[in-house]
Amino acid sequence: MSIRTTDRGHPVTMLGLSALFALPLTAQSQAVLEEVIVTAQKRTESLQDVPISVTALQGDQIDSAGIANMAALSDYIPNLIISDAPVSTNIYMRGMGSSNNQAFEQSVGMYIDGVYMGRGRQYRSPFMDIERVEVLRGPQGTLFGKNTVAGAINVITATPSMGEEFNGNASVSAESNDGYIYEGVLSGAVSDTVALRGAIKYRENDGYMENVFLNDEEAQIEETVFRVTGAWEPTDTLYAVLKYGRSDYKREGVASGTNVYLDPQERAELFPNLSTFAIAAYSVTDALFPDFGQIASEEWTMAKDNGFGPSGGADGVGIGINPESSDNETDNAVLNVEWDIGQATITSITGYSAYDYTDGCDCDWLPLQFIARDDDQSFDQYSQEFRFTSPGGEFFDYIAGAYYEVNTLKFRREVTIDGSLGGELQPVLGIPSIASFLTGGAYDADQLRRTHDFKQDSDAWALFGQGTFNLTDTLRLTLGLRYTQETKEVESSQFLSDDITGLDTPSQNFFLAQIQATQFDTYLYDYKEDRDTDAWLPSVNVQWDVTDNSMLYVSWSEGFKSGGFTGADDGAPGDLGSREFPCEQGQPIDQCYDPTNPADDFEFDDEEVSAWEIGGKHTLLSGAMTANWAAFYTEYDDLQTSIFKGISFGVTNAAEVTVQGLEFELLWQATEDLRLGLNGAWLDAEYDAYPTAPCTAIQLDADILCGQPGGTTNNDLAGENTTYAPEYTAAFYFDYDRLMNNGWEFFFSGEANYSDEFDTQGDLDPIDRVDSFTKVNARFGVRGVDQRWELMLYGRNLTDEEVAIYSFDVPVLAGSHAAMFDEERVYGARLRWNF
Repeated sequence: MSIRTTDRGHPVTMLGLSALFALPLTAQSQAVLEEVIVTAQKRTESLQDVPISVTALQGDQIDSAGIANMAALSDYIPNLIISDAPVSTNIYMRGMGSSNNQAFEQSVGMYIDGVYMGRGRQYRSPFMDIERVEVLRGPQGTLFGKNTVAGAINVITATPSMGEEFNGNASVSAESNDGYIYEGVLSGAVSDTVALRGAIKYRENDGYMENVFLNDEEAQIEETVFRVTGAWEPTDTLYAVLKYGRSDYKREGVASGTNVYLDPQERAELFPNLSTFAIAAYSVTDALFPDFGQIASEEWTMAKDNGFGPSGGADGVGIGINPESSDNETDNAVLNVEWDIGQATITSITGYSAYDYTDGCDCDWLPLQFIARDDDQSFDQYSQEFRFTSPGGEFFDYIAGAYYEVNTLKFRREVTIDGSLGGELQPVLGIPSIASFLTGGAYDADQLRRTHDFKQDSDAWALFGQGTFNLTDTLRLTLGLRYTQETKEVESSQFLSDDITGLDTPSQNFFLAQIQATQFDTYLYDYKEDRDTDAWLPSVNVQWDVTDNSMLYVSWSEGFKSGGFTGADDGAPGDLGSREFPCEQGQPIDQCYDPTNPADDFEFDDEEVSAWEIGGKHTLLSGAMTANWAAFYTEYDDLQTSIFKGISFGVTNAAEVTVQGLEFELLWQATEDLRLGLNGAWLDAEYDAYPTAPCTAIQLDADILCGQPGGTTNNDLAGENTTYAPEYTAAFYFDYDRLMNNGWEFFFSGEANYSDEFDTQGDLDPIDRVDSFTKVNARFGVRGVDQRWELMLYGRNLTDEEVAIYSFDVPVLAGSHAAMFDEERVYGARLRWNF
C-alpha cells in the first residue's frame, strides 16, 4: 500500500486508479482497487462519491509515463485536446475552447494549488513533483467561477508532511533526439511544526523535425523548473502552506512546416484573383526552389528562412527581431491557510501568478525572407479567496466563499514584411520590391512593419455558495449559486513604419498606409475602451446512492466566459465602411479616418452556457472494478471564436452551439499483478447557427468581402461540427507488476490512445482537418523491493505516428497550408534513486 498526502499533508491511503493508465503496484493481498481521493468540489472526497465527470491522475502515474506538460497529458483524457500553435496554445474540452487570440481567457480554467491560471501560455509550464491532476469536464461555474464554461483542470503539487523523515529521490533520463532529463526532490520535517520540500527539474533535447533548408533540427527544448514548499502546523487547528515555483522554458525553432503548396496550374484553376504579394512570393519560390512543392507534400519538413539561419536572405540582411524561438519565464506563488473553528474550516488562498515571454515567428512558412512576427508579452495576477466549509456528514453541508482577482496583460507585437523577398525579387522578376511595383516606383521601401501595443487591466470579484441537503441516507440535493462581476480597461494602439525612416519610427507615408490597408487590412489606430459585466451562475445536482457501490446523478448548471477586447492587430477602424483605403494622396493619414474609433468586432461579448449531465459511478466485482460514465447535453450562446485572417487572428461571437456526448471509464484489477483500463468518448459538437463564420481561402478569392457587409457570399456553418471535436476518442491501458525470485520487482505498463479526425480552423477547410491517429506508449523495468533503485526503459509514439496537431492557411499565399507536428517516436531510459 502506498501513502499519499492530501493538500493539508495528513496521510491518507490513495492510489491513482481512476486515471487512464495505471501505476506499477507492489503485490497486494487482494485483487481490489484502492480508493482515489480528490478535491474536485473544494473538499476531500472519494472519486466514486463525486457527482460530476472527473478523471484523476496521480503524480506517480504522470511521472512514470513521462508526461512532461499539459499537451502530453491531454492524450490520456477523454474529450480533452491541448496543443501548441505557432504563437498560442489550443485548449479544448468537449469540443469547446478559446483558440488563438492573445486577449482571450480560456474556456477550460486551470488551477494550480487553488490559484486560477486563465491564460493559454500558462498551460505550457512543465510538470514537476505533482501530487495529482483532476480534470473536471463540463461547466464548473459555481465553485470555480468564470471562464470554466467547458471544464476545469485542478493541479495539486506535492506537499511535505509533519513528522516526515527526510527523504527524496534523484533521477536521470536519456532519450532520443539527444534528450536528457534530470530531476531531484528533497522533503522532510525540520521540527514538530515545520516541514520543507524542494524539487528541481532540467530537460533538454535537440528537436525532432529536420529543417532541410537550414540543415538543422527544429523545436530544440531547454527548460528548468524548481519549487520550494514550506508547511507550518503550530496547532491542531491551524495549518499553512507556502509555495513558490519558477519555470524557464526555451524553444529554438518550431515543429511546423508547409505541407500543401499549390503548383502554377492549381493556382490558376482555384485562385484566379491572387494578390500581388502572393503572385510575387509564389513566382520567386517556384524559380529558386523548384522542388519545394514536392518536398512539402512528401516530407512535411521545415521551409523557413528570414535571415537568421546560416544562409540568410540574398542580401545577407534578416528581418524581424528574434529568430524562430520562444522564451518563457513563469512565476507562481500561493499561501494556503486553513483554520478549524469547531467542526468548520476557514480557508484562505492568496495567489500570485506572472509570466513573461518573447516569441519570434518566421510566419511565411516559405524558404524566403518574407514575413516575421515578434511578440513580447507580460502578465501579472493577484488573487484572494476565502472559503467557509462545514464539516460534512450533517443534514445540510455547505461551502460559502468570496473571491477577488486583479490582473494586467501587456504585449507588443511587431509584424515585419520584406517586400523584396530577401533581395530575391529583382533577379527573378526584375523589380526591386513589391512596394515599388504597386506604386509605379513612387515608393521604394523594401521592408514594412506594423507595431501593436496592447494593455488590459482587469479586476473581478465574486460571492459563491453551495449547499447539500442529505434528504435520506441515499438521496442528496445540492444547490449552488455564484455572483461574479468583472471590469476591463484596454489601451490598444498601432503605428506603421518602413525601412526608409526606420522600422522603429512611426511613419505617416501615404503609400505605406495604402499598401498596409489594401494588402493586409492593417491601419494606424489608438483605441481606449472599457467594459463591465456581471453574471449569476446557478447549479443543481441530485445524487442517488442506488446501492453501497453504485451511484447515479443528474445535474444542471450555467456558466459564462466574460467578454473583452481582441488582441489582433489587423482589421479596419470603425468608420471606413469597406476594406478600401479611404485616403487621398497628400492627405494626413490620421485625418482621413478616425483612428480612435474601433470597429464593432474590436469588442466581443460574454459567452454563456447551459448544461445538463447525467451519470453514474459504480464499484463492481467486490471492489476489483470501477465503471464510471456520463452523458451530457450543453448549449452555448455567443460562443467566442478566434479565426486566422492571414497574418493575425480576428474574433467573433459564433451564435449558437449544441454539444452532446457520452464518456466512460473502466478500471479493472484483474489479478494482484495486472490492472487493465479502458476509456472512451462519443462527441457531437455542432453549430446551430453561424452565418458569420470565416470564409475559406477559395471563397475569399472569389469574393474578398465574403461573410462581410457588402459581400455576396458567406460560409454559413450551421449544422457543421465545431473545431477540435473528434467524434470518437478512446484509450486502452495496462499495468503489470511482478515480484521475482531474486528480490527484484519487474513492471510493464503502456497505453494506446486513439483520436478520430477533427478540424482545427474556424472556416472548417477540409485541407486543415487532422486525420485520425493512434499513439502507442510503453514502459518496462525493474526496481528493488526496498524501492531504493529503479531502472525503466520507455517509448512514446512507438508506431511513429505522424500527427499534424494544428493545420492552417499559409499567410498571404492563398491555397497553401502549413501544420504543427507532434512528437515523433521517442525511446529512452531512466535511472532513479530513492533515499
